[in-house]
Amino acid sequence: MKYAPSLQLLQLVKNRITTRKSSPQNQQQLFALQNPTEDLFNADMEVETIKTRFNPHQILLKKQATKTALNENRENLSNANYLHFSCHGVFNFDNPLLSSLVLADSLEPQTSPPPPESNQPDEKQRYVTLRSGRKAIPEKCLTLREIFAELQLPQCSLVTLSACETGLTTSTAMTDEYIGLPSGFLYAGSMNVVSSLWAVDDFATAILMIKFYQELPDADSVALALNAAQNWMRGVSKEDVRVWVKLLNLDEKWQQGTELWLINSNDEQPFSDPKYWAAFCATGY
Repeated sequence: MKYAPSLQLLQLVKNRITTRKSSPQNQQQLFALQNPTEDLFNADMEVETIKTRFNPHQILLKKQATKTALNENRENLSNANYLHFSCHGVFNFDNPLLSSLVLADSLEPQTSPPPPESNQPDEKQRYVTLRSGRKAIPEKCLTLREIFAELQLPQCSLVTLSACETGLTTSTAMTDEYIGLPSGFLYAGSMNVVSSLWAVDDFATAILMIKFYQELPDADSVALALNAAQNWMRGVSKEDVRVWVKLLNLDEKWQQGTELWLINSNDEQPFSDPKYWAAFCATGY
């Protein structure tokens, strides 16, 4: 099943099918942000594994993934067929256009005192707050406002937002239903967006994303590839995960991390709970 934030955006994306030329499968370009805040251990496993499927690929790694670096690479963004953001995300219900993908150097230091309370609207909008309680400075993040106003993705087939709550939209007013990060990337030029509806498990998300990109080349659509990966997640056994991980040729530290996670799981089907895979949805055409 395919979803679109609005009929207007659906028509916009549908019209691109007749005008956009796809690059050969062996020349698909990937542009990715990898763990900008350096607190998502499994995001490194995720991106390092996924990037091997693309030639060429460009990765803004950890501290490199700043707002400045992103702006300096706008041309590379425009030329990319696939964008992958493995980072923190936050949806701002009070001001959806401040919804953000959190970049390097955007978090307020944990030792800093909380900003003073103010009744001034501008003061309230100085920060976006993550689920952890930490505050990010919007000017140093990639905000939905900037995606709508500045981003151009004329070659993009898919934007993957491997982060928490990146698929949310405001539910307080029907006129704003379509305002969210997926609609921003569709408007900017992407054919599809994969995003999440709630806070997701770091390790399970890495496994889901790696499997999803394995399914993509042979699937008829992004939605079917995502569905295949989710169905695999819900039914796969511990032993089958071990066999699958061995075939990925992961670094030893990631193999050990995977084994530790599996050992700590009490379920023979470790990802059967929907909380591990059901958050992600495909938007587009």
